Amino acid sequence: MEECQRSIGSSKSDKVTWLANQIFKAFPREVSGLKFYSLGCGCTYYQRISRDGNLDPQIGIYRDAEKGACEICMGQDEGWRDRVIDEVVIYNRQFEIDFDH
Repeated sequence: MEECQRSIGSSKSDKVTWLANQIFKAFPREVSGLKFYSLGCGCTYYQRISRDGNLDPQIGIYRDAEKGACEICMGQDEGWRDRVIDEVVIYNRQFEIDFDH
């Protein structure tokens, strides 16, 4: 049972990492971080974090295609926050070094 839970946790982590990489590639200058919410139904909601540290009020939703459509999330349920089972924040840090001082 413990091995199964580790496998589920690992695949959830892999999915969030993959999704974060896709979003960071698509918005390299606009997004400095992402806040992910994993729901019990298998959907992942996320919010972008801007360079100034503000959390985007717009929510994105991701679900693995092989799971099919989620009837709960397709209805844009306002109570989705009550169904969150895990939260993760991932930052994309880039450093610039200026030697012209």
